[in-house]
Amino acid sequence: MSRPLPSLSGRLVAAALLWMLALLLIGGAVLAWAFRDSVEREFGQRLDAMLRAIIAGTEVMPDGALVVNRPLGDPRFDQIYSGWYWQVSSPGGRLLRSRSLWDQTLTTMPGGDEVFFHQHQGPKGENLLVAERDFLLPDGDGRVHVLIAADLAEVAAGARRFNLLLASALGLLGLGMAVAVLIQVRYGLGPLRRMMADLDAVGQGERPRLSGAYPREVAPLAAAMNAVLDKDAELIERARTHVGNLAHGLKTPLAVIGAEMAASPDAGVIKTQLDAMRRLIEHHLGRAAAVAGAGRNPGERVAVAPVASDIAAALAKIFAERGLDVRVTVPDAACFHGHAEDLAEMLGNLMENACKWARSRVRVSAEGIGDGVVIVVEDDGPGLSPQQAASAAGRGKRLDEMTEGWGLGLSIVADLVAVNGGTLNFGTSDLGGLAVRLHLP
Repeated sequence: MSRPLPSLSGRLVAAALLWMLALLLIGGAVLAWAFRDSVEREFGQRLDAMLRAIIAGTEVMPDGALVVNRPLGDPRFDQIYSGWYWQVSSPGGRLLRSRSLWDQTLTTMPGGDEVFFHQHQGPKGENLLVAERDFLLPDGDGRVHVLIAADLAEVAAGARRFNLLLASALGLLGLGMAVAVLIQVRYGLGPLRRMMADLDAVGQGERPRLSGAYPREVAPLAAAMNAVLDKDAELIERARTHVGNLAHGLKTPLAVIGAEMAASPDAGVIKTQLDAMRRLIEHHLGRAAAVAGAGRNPGERVAVAPVASDIAAALAKIFAERGLDVRVTVPDAACFHGHAEDLAEMLGNLMENACKWARSRVRVSAEGIGDGVVIVVEDDGPGLSPQQAASAAGRGKRLDEMTEGWGLGLSIVADLVAVNGGTLNFGTSDLGGLAVRLHLP
């Protein structure tokens, strides 16, 4: 036994939640990266401003010594190992540095006229963002290298705070969206649940078919189900009719047999009644088999020509002593959408009856039309009068009651044509006999 598949609502919710989670994770990662990049850029701009302030405050004393005579105004440059440092190197190798560096020296990179940013490890192992460049003093005799550095922990702390806030906001957003998805799926699948309830009511016999109003996307499914239910109801009604007819038909033979058994039994009378009962049973069993065929699913497209040719070959052998000319002129493109057994049953009965009544010729032709196929079976027998043809085309007329010798076969054909949605018409053939026109959509 195969395992049941997950529910439709579960599949929809799971797919929506997975997609939403992926979008939130990607969006959160992009926002976090953009925020950190923005903070680092702003941090670098602050260092660049401080670097320019140091350059503006650097002077050459009369004795040629360099001094920085303007404080930067940030007390962290005076706190030892605070993470904020500056350093100025004179052309002669003399080194000026902030009090926060104490006795440490930061490694400098080859300078230029433009500010160069890079990361470097500080005196306490902290991760520093360093900005440095060279410049020329008006009264100096060489290039001065200036450097300023700051601990990136401030940037990291700001990024952590933002990430925590971002994660909280995205988490609340995801929770709200998940609730919205659950509500949407439950609301969207409401018509299907209503259809299930209607089907349960049909199964319990509370109603014969689905009668609710459904959305445009579900309405075709409801219509298809109603078509199946209507078809089943038709089959059941046909079966009830056959059973009723059979029961009614058996009453008289049984009454006659009972009367004979009560008196002096007459074997001839009993045999006649038994034959009548057997014919009734065969008749209704045959019609029931035709009705049962309607309960099957539609088959593939069946070519008419091979089926008709096989039947013609068999009938030529059966009626060989009469020398009948059974001719099949059916194009290869003519097809019947259904079961090959149904087509063989209909053609076999029609062609057999044509052979029974024909004098010498039977002709089977077909043509494909827009919505199906038309098959014509003709013979050169006595045919039908216009009144008989009109009566045969009348709804509800049993073909085997029209003319003696027609038998059960044509009655079965009528049932098979009806359950396959086709029509059966009778007319006069140019061969002089009967022409049966079978239209199967």
